[in-house]
Amino acid sequence: MNPIRLRGCRRATWLTAVSLLTHHVVAADTLQVTSPMSYAVFQRSAANTARIPITGFAATAVARVEAKVTLAPEYREGTDGRSSAFIEIARPGARAFRGSIEALAGGWYTVIVRALDAAGTVVGETSVAKVGVGEVFVAAGHSFCSNFQGDQPGKAEEDRVATCIDWTNTPPRQLAFRHADDPLRPGDARRASPWPAVGDALVRQLNVPVLFISTGIGGTTVERWRQVAENPDSQDSSYVACRATLRSWIPYTGLRALVWFGNENDLNQGPSAEVFSDNMQRLIERTRADSGIPNLPWIIAFDAYDPGVEERIGPVEMKRRKERLDRGAQRVLETVPFTYDGPQTDDLGPEFRRSDGDHFNEAGVRQLGIRFARHITRAFFPSPVPAPHPPQRPDPTAAP
Repeated sequence: MNPIRLRGCRRATWLTAVSLLTHHVVAADTLQVTSPMSYAVFQRSAANTARIPITGFAATAVARVEAKVTLAPEYREGTDGRSSAFIEIARPGARAFRGSIEALAGGWYTVIVRALDAAGTVVGETSVAKVGVGEVFVAAGHSFCSNFQGDQPGKAEEDRVATCIDWTNTPPRQLAFRHADDPLRPGDARRASPWPAVGDALVRQLNVPVLFISTGIGGTTVERWRQVAENPDSQDSSYVACRATLRSWIPYTGLRALVWFGNENDLNQGPSAEVFSDNMQRLIERTRADSGIPNLPWIIAFDAYDPGVEERIGPVEMKRRKERLDRGAQRVLETVPFTYDGPQTDDLGPEFRRSDGDHFNEAGVRQLGIRFARHITRAFFPSPVPAPHPPQRPDPTAAP
């Protein structure tokens, strides 16, 4: 399936987002690059490439701006990406410039930008390291999605797992990125999240950089997310950071899918399968409107495990409520286009849970990494089906 690419209707938003970007400048007196920035990952296309936006300004008006990408030395040319020669990206005739360069997915690149005057003399040059073309995901849901796991913050083992810089409900005016070390913002709490582990598994399977922006809010329900999505003036924090991410970050990076991990808290109210699926469907519709992506894919996990609720309502009613939530999620998968099943996590019992009996410990986080990565790759990168082989039995009429 093709990934989500930025559409023409989003161009104004893209330009606005790019104008807000900033980056450490190597040669501030001659040339400043405001895009790209370190740990930025741009969603690859079906052709396994993306155009990296390049913006900035020079100390004086320049006639021509050129750029190239150089694959970091730890990656293999032609296998993990491909370096390029300098190509012209703009003829600004002014201080400010804007252009882009196409690059293959794979390892980290260093983007090198230089400005030339009318005589062809280089008047400024700078570079930005660790810029990637790969896979981009937004994670959403309740505390399972956020930083409530483990006993302390975790971190991605792979260098090619990235996230955005820290913020809460209001995106920073200067968008930037970093390595995926927990806690991931704008999600709440201060322990670990599942997404560095998911990113590690995806990098090892796909051999491309992976960007996760986690927008989970603890204690929330699908119903509350839907209510806030449909009522932007609500004082509830559910969905606020997700909406801001879809509007402010995704026009710049592109997006593969939204990953939903947030059904469990609906056990408290125990809605019918029909009510639960209606809430989720309306939330999906709102994310597609807010992102400007009519077919924004969703990966939907199955989670409805809460010993505290079971103790209060009893195992029989707990089972009924869980079955209703699972049926509601399945109904969404069967009726809403471009929705895909995520992992079932309720079988991860006490040995995978923190001392609270509910959230995941480090072993549980590792399992989540494996399971989410498996479902993401199955949805978007299915393995080739081997060609069938005819029977190899010898002719029964042949002499031995």
